[in-house]
Amino acid sequence: MAKWTIINEGSGEADQIGKDGLFYNSLDLSFLPSDICAVQSPDGVTCEIEYGNPATGVRTRNEENVATNSLSWWSNVDTTWQAAYDAEQAAIAAAAAAAAAAAAEAEAEAEGSG
Repeated sequence: MAKWTIINEGSGEADQIGKDGLFYNSLDLSFLPSDICAVQSPDGVTCEIEYGNPATGVRTRNEENVATNSLSWWSNVDTTWQAAYDAEQAAIAAAAAAAAAAAAEAEAEAEGSG
């Protein structure tokens, strides 16, 4: 089971989802209820929710041992994190392909001038 952390700062830029310690920033957390500041789940099955005002950081209450399958928005957590992960992996692959193409081109030019 994955360990999840959601940090909702209400600004977009600082909004994060972490899965097993791998975090992505600037995520769209509009699926969260507006009064959720943070969520921590040690196993993806239960979680602790911190309520308050995400924009000001003022916390008003915590709710512990919440079943994630009782949360209508929970499925968006993995989907949002996975989309960020997939975009990062695609960018890494594109950069590697561009570097390999540049190296092959440089090698071909070197062979042609020698």
